[in-house]
Amino acid sequence: MAKQLMIYDNIQPLSSDAHRNWSVAVESYQFASNLISVPLVSSEIITAAQEFPIVFSKSGNDFIPLAIMGLREGENLLINEEGRMTTRYTPAFLRRYPFMVGAGKDDNKLVGVDVDSSAIVQDGSRGQRLFTEDGEQTPFLKEVIEFVKDYQYRTDIANVFCRRLMDLELLEPMTANVNVGGKEGANISLSGFYVVNREKLKALSNENVLDLFKKDGLELIYAHLASLNNMSALTQKVAEKIRS
Repeated sequence: MAKQLMIYDNIQPLSSDAHRNWSVAVESYQFASNLISVPLVSSEIITAAQEFPIVFSKSGNDFIPLAIMGLREGENLLINEEGRMTTRYTPAFLRRYPFMVGAGKDDNKLVGVDVDSSAIVQDGSRGQRLFTEDGEQTPFLKEVIEFVKDYQYRTDIANVFCRRLMDLELLEPMTANVNVGGKEGANISLSGFYVVNREKLKALSNENVLDLFKKDGLELIYAHLASLNNMSALTQKVAEKIRS
């Protein structure tokens, strides 16, 4: 089955009847070992910028912020062989797995779970239970529901921020050829991402700059621009893999 939303296989709405005895045990991030980027919400950009290059990707007519985690297709450089993140910060997109929010009837938001995830323990023998024997939500599940709903809310805020960047025409395509040395794959071409154009940013009117500042947009923009320096660390990791 083709994956939905990058890492999900089979999302179904949570049900105390269908999932009464289930528990969840996320023991590694191996499920994301083939991802070279993951989405970010705006509230984590400042923290994520300290460790990941942050760029923007076009999704339909909109843009989303991404944390770059690899330079070659199918190779996540920041998850080790044991499935552990090697960074201090783990993006919320990965931390919410195997749960997510989906649209239900009348546009109501439903919390779903990837029922085919390796993190699911259907007999409840280990991990965190989702429901009590009486079918009530466990404290763990209540926290999960609050987390994924908050994630969706912050995703909507990130969408507003990206639309503002679009309206101001600040985003431009990024193309880079990275030389990592060695014989195999010495040059890696990066494309399909967007970054803020510094000159267009400087040319904004005082009114638009003030508006960005008051809505914390300037802080996010400069965090994004500074984060691009993290690309050198990924380049070094690729070079080490090629030499090994």
